[in-house]
Amino acid sequence: MATTTLLEAQFDKGLRGTAADQLATVSTLSHMVQEYPIPTFINSLLVRLADAFETGSLDLRVAAARALGQCGPHLKLAFSSAEISKRILKVSHSNDPSARETVLDVLAELAPLLSTSNTVHHLIRESLSTTDEGEFRAACHALKSFSSISQSFAESIVLQVGKILEEDEATEPRKVLLCSVFSTMSATAIVVEQVFGIADLILRRSISDEYFHSFLNSTTSLCIEIRYSIPKQVDLLLDLLNPKEKDAVPPSNTRRLIILKELNRLSSFTSVWSEAQVRTFLESLQPKMTSQALIEFFDATTSLVKNSSYENLRVLKDLILSNTGFGSHADPEVSVRFVFFASQVVCSPRAFEVDSSDYIETTMTAFTVVVVNACTNGKLRNRLASRLFRAIGDLLLAFPYTQYSFSPMIISAVFSGFESEITDSNNQKERLDLLCRLIDSDKLYIGEVHKWACKVMKEKRKLFNAYSSQFSYLCLAVGTSLPAECSVIFYPGNSISIYETARSAFRNGHWKHVASPNLASIDVIIMPQFERNWITALKEIGNSQLTEMGLDELESQQSHLISALSALKIGKSDPKFGAILRFPIGMVSAMLSSSYAHFHLLSVLRPFQTVLSGALQPNKFFNPVMAKRFITALSSCESSLNEAFVEWTSLVRASFCADPTSFDLITLYYLRVSVLQTAVRVILKKQSADTIIQIPQLSNSRTCSLFQKERLQWVIDRIRNLRYDFEPNINIVNNLYTIVEQLAIIPYMLPRFFFQQFYHVDFKVILILILLYIHLFSHFFQISTTPQSEKERPVRVLQGDTIPIRVDGSLTSTHPFPIRSLIIFAEVTSLSSHSHNQVFREAVDLSENSHFAAQFLLNFKTTCDVRIRVEFIDQTSRKQWKADGGATISIAVKEKYPQMGHEYKRSGAQIPVDPRQMIRNTMFPSDLM
Repeated sequence: MATTTLLEAQFDKGLRGTAADQLATVSTLSHMVQEYPIPTFINSLLVRLADAFETGSLDLRVAAARALGQCGPHLKLAFSSAEISKRILKVSHSNDPSARETVLDVLAELAPLLSTSNTVHHLIRESLSTTDEGEFRAACHALKSFSSISQSFAESIVLQVGKILEEDEATEPRKVLLCSVFSTMSATAIVVEQVFGIADLILRRSISDEYFHSFLNSTTSLCIEIRYSIPKQVDLLLDLLNPKEKDAVPPSNTRRLIILKELNRLSSFTSVWSEAQVRTFLESLQPKMTSQALIEFFDATTSLVKNSSYENLRVLKDLILSNTGFGSHADPEVSVRFVFFASQVVCSPRAFEVDSSDYIETTMTAFTVVVVNACTNGKLRNRLASRLFRAIGDLLLAFPYTQYSFSPMIISAVFSGFESEITDSNNQKERLDLLCRLIDSDKLYIGEVHKWACKVMKEKRKLFNAYSSQFSYLCLAVGTSLPAECSVIFYPGNSISIYETARSAFRNGHWKHVASPNLASIDVIIMPQFERNWITALKEIGNSQLTEMGLDELESQQSHLISALSALKIGKSDPKFGAILRFPIGMVSAMLSSSYAHFHLLSVLRPFQTVLSGALQPNKFFNPVMAKRFITALSSCESSLNEAFVEWTSLVRASFCADPTSFDLITLYYLRVSVLQTAVRVILKKQSADTIIQIPQLSNSRTCSLFQKERLQWVIDRIRNLRYDFEPNINIVNNLYTIVEQLAIIPYMLPRFFFQQFYHVDFKVILILILLYIHLFSHFFQISTTPQSEKERPVRVLQGDTIPIRVDGSLTSTHPFPIRSLIIFAEVTSLSSHSHNQVFREAVDLSENSHFAAQFLLNFKTTCDVRIRVEFIDQTSRKQWKADGGATISIAVKEKYPQMGHEYKRSGAQIPVDPRQMIRNTMFPSDLM
């Protein structure tokens, strides 16, 4: 590629410049590698860097090691490992320990390329006996990198590491540094057995607390890596915590804390803990333990609750009932952790499965006293308060408000934090977050919390203004309405709070009466262009909400949605924020398509409901001809329904990065169109009225999605009323009208993803077009590589030629779900004839460094554009998703020149005056020169 060739030349020139130029050039390495993850390009840069490393200064070598450490997994794409290592290892023969230190640091970063190099392995072994501290540190760095990749090297070096740890000659700081190697060592059965053998020798000696901590920390990391040795490590730690020998000395407070920290790390692997191990661990709880030790203890017990067996859960529950005093501990860090741990136990579905309801009520009432005490103890640090009120939220959702008498006591304790109008005096923000969670998760709490929030708005305006975002969400909860005396503009004059109110109104379905008036009160004249377009679009979306069914209302809705779509598309051109508007544009476009479908259906239904209704009455005046006309008119609606269905389907397939609740809402909106399609097809006799339409399981049972699901289920249950024997009558028409009306008027609730996009999945695609020009009169052919074409300069090829196009790319993602595989599409769009359009696809897998490559052989007949786009399959749901972006290359096809040869006529051949001119004109036509 021309771009990468230019970068290579600049990189090479910089490395041959002054010392400052060299350092500046080396610092750009990681950026170039991540921007262009192409194997040949990365390999070329590394070879050039190795040359400079061999002959450069110490500063250059240190900079090279630092730059390589920033390149990440892309270094694996290089393939000239022998050439690179040969140049770097030449420096290792230097007598300067600083030079050898830089060699080891560079080799540590290049371990994925050189993992099997015996020369490097030998160099690391030798460097472990050096007297220079810097070289020893670098040797440990390299040892850690190579032993984590190469099993054979790990097995051969572990005994040497153990010998150094046992020797008295090595200083303790060196031992601390060296034992950290175990944490990432390639954990084969041989290595693990030898490490535990070393542990038996080391831990029996008198060693410092620092060495003790470093050794246990690294061996725990090793066991976590392989999992099967965790029980053995737990036994080792429990033996250190509670020595079995009678004459054994109990661990000091410092060592007790170290052991508890390591047990806390292993507690997340609940399934491998036996009941005996859990009991032994819980027996170590003592009132005289330090606060820090108690914190680690209760953090570990909290982790043990997850996925624990019933026997272990019973043991943990017994611990709570016999140690409720820790809920009133002087240190709030301890008391809050105890409450959090206890809430996780009692909220487990199996905690009370064999207990009576009276026992549950009695036990939880006693525990409620501890919770209320923690809730009314005054201000806590924000992080601690978040944990406490998260635990309280778990309790209230596990034991519903209307079923248990102790739940109202906890709610009252939460409300009590607002008795004072001093803001942030009782962790009001965390309490409000809890209340928002309650109304967002369980509709039983909505009425009580909404009523309380409206009361605060009237009586405690200072508090209400201090937490505008949370109070707006509570006052505009799903399925509620504001009191008649309340103004819909909660915060006049404050644009930020007004916007937050409008956003809450959009998310909970209060568009026209709350969101739109609030947005209209914002002065957009002083705003930047992007924000102005965004507010304008939201205002139009708010005005588009339907409150009643009618043709005029639908036309007005479409007008507002078109205006919103126009404003969003203008905003999409913004280079900084335009990318975040992809989903809002897609959703507004889908809503507009649904509105068109509703308008089309209503246009068909209204005449038959009014002036023509007499001919469809199920009596002796029934006119079958009119019924057939209704069927014919209804058939024309299928096209608009199909368009809306395609729009929503495309939006669902492009919403991989949406949070679970947002994806639930998008799916339910897609099902609206699908259900309406089914209803029409049932009347058209294209589908049975008994067809089972199942709403998929929701990812998150939030009140907004449950509200949509309940309304949708009501509509699905009405489809069976569309069944008829011979001809549809007025009852069928009215039932279809009811279905259309409900689906059109059900308020959309804009998902959180519409406003906030937390994850992103980005595919960087690079096209390489390989052109083969075969000389007609030569035994050789030339291969040239052309970069992605510029818009004004398409790539020129000859008609009928088959051209390989290679697609190189890389993935960057912040989504928690991994990508399983990719599907690369090459869409050839002819500019002159659609008959030449073609679509090619190839499935590829991601490499370890998230790189992918595909190649297509394309035959070009006419001038066209080749668009490369990516779809992918995630590892969790195995669904196929659309990705944004892609790459396009323009191809200009030129007709082949006819082959020129000798033309013989009956009268004889005409020979040019100069025979050499004939050959020159034949082999090198002037057009091609």
